[in-house]
Amino acid sequence: MIKTLLNLPHVNEGLSHCTETIRLHFADLAVTVHSNEVMLLAGIADYYRSYLKVEAHTTTSLNVYVMEQSVVGDELDWLDVPREEGKQGRKEGYLDVAGGRWIKKFKTGMAFLQRPDHAVAVGPCASNLAQIINFINNQFLNHYLRQGFTLGHASAFCVKGEATAIAAGSGGGKSTLMLRCLENPERKFLTNDRILLKKEGLETKTIGLAKLPRVNPGTLLNSDRLRHILPESRQQALHQMPQSELWALEEKYDVQIEDEYDADRVVLAANLSRLIMLDWSLDSSAPTQLESVDLAKEPQVIEGLRKRPGPFYQDNTGTFADLNAVDSVGHYCDELSNVEVYRLTGKIDFDQAYELIGALT
Repeated sequence: MIKTLLNLPHVNEGLSHCTETIRLHFADLAVTVHSNEVMLLAGIADYYRSYLKVEAHTTTSLNVYVMEQSVVGDELDWLDVPREEGKQGRKEGYLDVAGGRWIKKFKTGMAFLQRPDHAVAVGPCASNLAQIINFINNQFLNHYLRQGFTLGHASAFCVKGEATAIAAGSGGGKSTLMLRCLENPERKFLTNDRILLKKEGLETKTIGLAKLPRVNPGTLLNSDRLRHILPESRQQALHQMPQSELWALEEKYDVQIEDEYDADRVVLAANLSRLIMLDWSLDSSAPTQLESVDLAKEPQVIEGLRKRPGPFYQDNTGTFADLNAVDSVGHYCDELSNVEVYRLTGKIDFDQAYELIGALT
């Protein structure tokens, strides 16, 4: 058991109890997860089961240690991680140590040691599987950000190697629209919330974060395919809510693509052909429309795509980025110079949006 976080030799010694392992492959990155709890590893493997079938050509290997135990580190003087605009409350803290950084999740008590290899998660891991998945995925993001990729806040699907990304601020409907687009069986899931992009010559390469859609109940309630994920009693209660209240409700459910949309519907990489920015509204009565955007004239349109790397990001030298740093609008516009950009306006109508996007893809 790890009893103190700042004594790194003690932490490393505690990791000797993590004798169970699984190996995950994400494109050219392999992550070996070590743990002292075999059932926790089973849960991780089940979550990533669709990704385990995606063809991989590993060039880089990393280790992540997941230590199941009681909460540790509450007594430390954590520095606050700044929240993004519009978000309130104290969510995370951090403390830098030799070669790495501890990040503390205040709500769950989980602590994470971010470093170039042998990253560590410690605390009640089994009851916070979503945070363990996020931590593994942060290693994935770091790997590609170090290769010059830019992080975006978007969902995306892919058809024959060509990706369509859908971006908006949180709660803008991008996950719901992406899942609606998967009703076309030719389309494959690329990402739900985070996308990596990099201009290479006349193309823009994109990689989707290996994370399943995690959606609010309104998305499920309005999908014939996914409604069953909600308990019957919960469906009845949600039907009584006003649309505006249902839209704003934060209550997350995972959607396992393999279970809901058949096997072989997940990809990790593609060429980014088009980006659709959602600028529609529940309050609008205007018809839902899709219009082309010239970023040279309206660069601010892609503001909702921009995303900070966050407290887990270490560059190639092991240095942590400025917590408030985010690439400029100009940088994103340059990376998107090969990409067709559109804006979806008017009232929120997922069926109409599906038809409009279908005309493009």
